[in-house]
Amino acid sequence: MISFVSTFPPIICGIGTYTKYITDHLSSYQWKVVSFRLDDRFFSVADLSPPYSDRVNYCLSYPYCPFDTEEVGDFLWFQHSFGIWEDRNGYFLDLIEEAKKRKMRVCVSFHTVHFQSEETPSGITERESKILSKTLPLVDFLTVFTDGAYQAVVGAFPKYRARVIVLRHGVHLYPEISVSDARRELLAYLINRAGIAPSKKKELCKSESRFYSQNTILLGNYGFINSMKNPLDLYTLGDRIQEMLPHHRVITMFMGVIQNEREKNKEESRAVLEQLKSIHNGREKLFFEEYIPERLVPQAFGALDFTVFWSKAQTQSGRMAHAQGTGTCVVGIDWEGIGETCRLSGLPAGKTLEELAEIIAGLVLDPERKEATRALSREYALRHSFARQAQKHLLVEQALKRGAELPSLNGRNNQR
Repeated sequence: MISFVSTFPPIICGIGTYTKYITDHLSSYQWKVVSFRLDDRFFSVADLSPPYSDRVNYCLSYPYCPFDTEEVGDFLWFQHSFGIWEDRNGYFLDLIEEAKKRKMRVCVSFHTVHFQSEETPSGITERESKILSKTLPLVDFLTVFTDGAYQAVVGAFPKYRARVIVLRHGVHLYPEISVSDARRELLAYLINRAGIAPSKKKELCKSESRFYSQNTILLGNYGFINSMKNPLDLYTLGDRIQEMLPHHRVITMFMGVIQNEREKNKEESRAVLEQLKSIHNGREKLFFEEYIPERLVPQAFGALDFTVFWSKAQTQSGRMAHAQGTGTCVVGIDWEGIGETCRLSGLPAGKTLEELAEIIAGLVLDPERKEATRALSREYALRHSFARQAQKHLLVEQALKRGAELPSLNGRNNQR
């Protein structure tokens, strides 16, 4: 049995969603979860009853509160991102040390490892170097999502090469939906159920027909609002594409909310939120302060002609994996995890907004090439679906039980 140490729904967190999708594809006797208390002010919690109450123990809290290792078996699999642990990394290491003292086997998946940073020669950041230097000696193995992150970690810590493996982020496969149907459902949600301003709902009602025109190009993205992800660049991209395609109507849309972060981060996020509000004009530039419910993810991404990932802080492909699973045409920045995933998926990526604008304009004018791009992305999604990635977790568990060499989880990858 694998016991994951992670956030978990109803906590609103991409790492928690990742963990849920892995466990969704495991039998109930194969997993448990140790998560954080639902009243912890560090996290936002959806207004839902906790799922799997018999499989999830919401017991972790800060300051340090150890969990009952007798209840979780002998194999812990930690999910690490600085968004979860941040200043709690002492707590994170304390939990690992406690588990090792109790003779438990321990794995850590590092969700946010840079590999093109200029802070260190290997490409990881200084704070990643510090936490990895303390984590690697303690764990049985450590996983990263990309080849670039693998090379960076083993480059910085070559003596631990045998403990590091590549286990790509899973892709959640959604039922395919036509663009027109997806837009119809997304707009119906925004107009009838979303908690957005009445004035914005009226704008959508008046202009709804333009979303179904063959000359309309809808691009954008969704997610938490912060300065690191920089959603403001999406509107600059939309302007440049519009200049290249004067006979089309380019609409750029972003939808998201500020995550429940510490105050110092909230101030930066609020500044971005105010800029997004000022950009919205109800015509070709749209912003909605709204959290996309999980049930609407296929329609939200499916409604976009192009889902754009443009952030140098985006070290892995969580939201990108969701988007690929809906069949939308994903494009992104040629940087770190986004760039690598684009290359492996046959998806376009640009080093500058100008280059990406030219790529998108070319795809608009060549629909067959766009469809071929979407097909390649779908092949990647099938190859790395959460169902398949969940089974790879079990392969690792079984190898450790037998004392065998850790398996290669991505065909040519493992680079050991």
